[in-house]
Amino acid sequence: MSLRSLVAKTLLITPSGALSPGPLSAVGVAVGASLGPAGGLLVALGHMIAELPYVYVLVRFIEAVMRWLDKWRRPLVAVVTVFLLYFSYLLARDAYTLYTSGALEVEAGTRTFTPLQAILAGIVLTALNPYFLAWWATVGYPLVEGAARHGARGFTVMYASHVWMDYAWLGLLAWGGGAARVLGVRPYAVLLGLLAVVLAVFAAMMIVGEARGGRLGDSLEEG
Repeated sequence: MSLRSLVAKTLLITPSGALSPGPLSAVGVAVGASLGPAGGLLVALGHMIAELPYVYVLVRFIEAVMRWLDKWRRPLVAVVTVFLLYFSYLLARDAYTLYTSGALEVEAGTRTFTPLQAILAGIVLTALNPYFLAWWATVGYPLVEGAARHGARGFTVMYASHVWMDYAWLGLLAWGGGAARVLGVRPYAVLLGLLAVVLAVFAAMMIVGEARGGRLGDSLEEG
């Protein structure tokens, strides 16, 4: 596979993960409601901080990584589930405060996410999400294999062709979340409440999936 073919394949395969609905996408909207479009870029930065070294290790040692994922899948799912429920609670709390007060001045004290928390959210929902990690080892495997054939240059070209979509998508989602703020306090509160429900649903889906003995090959949404 030539480098040009690798870029083309990366551009074709990446949207199946990066643009899929998932916890990271939902958090991107929620962060946008707190921090505006820049919040999505911060989530993408956290995502890249965790993803970049993982993909590099995967290119070098894919079989060992898959064995590790199978062994630690359940603890990873548990941590991500707790993290999602925690931010669901924060969003629900802020939604209730804003809706019941109806006062613009209250909004400044109800920012669920700080810039540091936005980056942390990107890191946690990437590094500890076994379904995201498995995406690279299954759906994204052709990209891993193609990059491995070209060494460091192949890895650089492939990852650069991939990661810009994460920044563009999460930035767009955050812009959508931030735009809701101009509609007024109560519509903004409703948005936060809906996002709290979405995060709780994703947490429930992960719990149900584990209870049913789900495998890493199932539900491989990256976003």
